[in-house]
This record gives sequence, C-alpha cells and structure tokens, in this order.
Amino acid sequence: MPTPSPDHPPRMPEGRYRLLLALLLVAALGAIYAGVRATDTGHGDPVAVPGGSDIVERLIPQEGDEVIRQAELGIDLAPGYEGALVINGVPIPGEELRLVPEQNQVYFTPGDGKAVERLQAGPNCATAQVWKSSQGRGTADDRSYTWCFGAL
Repeated sequence: MPTPSPDHPPRMPEGRYRLLLALLLVAALGAIYAGVRATDTGHGDPVAVPGGSDIVERLIPQEGDEVIRQAELGIDLAPGYEGALVINGVPIPGEELRLVPEQNQVYFTPGDGKAVERLQAGPNCATAQVWKSSQGRGTADDRSYTWCFGAL
C-alpha cells in the first residue's frame, strides 16, 4: 500500500464519498422544502366577500389594509370570470387595466394621466364589476363586489 505524500492527502473511499453527497443532497432538498413551507405569503385566509366566495379568490389590497397612494389594486377571480374596476366612484377605462386573463385577474395602478392619479389619503373603496366570460358583460348574472382600505 503506498503511503500518502505530504502533497496529496489520502482519498476518501468512493462509497463513503457517494454517501456523503447523497446526504448533502437530501439535506439541501429538506432545507428548500422547509423554507417554502415556512414562507408566509399572507394569502392563506379565504376572502370573506358577501355572496362572492365562489367567484372572488383574492382582493388586492384586502379589506381594511393600509397601502401607499400609488399601490396596485385588483381582484383575483375564479376561472371563467372577468371584471372591471371602479375606484372611489371613478370607472377605470379598459386600457388602463392590467389584465391577466390566464389567471382571471384584473389590476389597476394609479399614475399620472390615468383616471385615478393617486389614491386619496385615508379611506378608499374599490368596486369590481364581475361577469362570466362565457356570457359577456351586461347580463342579469353580473355581480359587483366592493371593499375598502386605507391609503397613507
């Protein structure tokens, strides 16, 4: 058996090396899993919207939240629904909405030159006018949901 020279320490047996790599991989995957499970997205609670729990999946911001005056507003709807927004009584034109049709989401961000340039300081309310995609807007099945929040 050759003796190790001072320049080259002895090599780890291949079986032990593979076992160490497998344990490190399992530990890394476990850490990733634990990190994902521990992450609080703040959206775990169901939305409490009268008459809309089967249609509205999430309100942005949520009822009673406080946001900055240029915060994005929106609604996340159940599959098969579309919507439009009215902010503090001002209808938002379609070209100012950010639509994510694949996820049934409708957003608006206030800004210069838009229907709403910034949210008013204090209480604000948003109304989502919602309809079934298959029926289109303006039917007897259309619904509206209003929620209020504060702006700093």
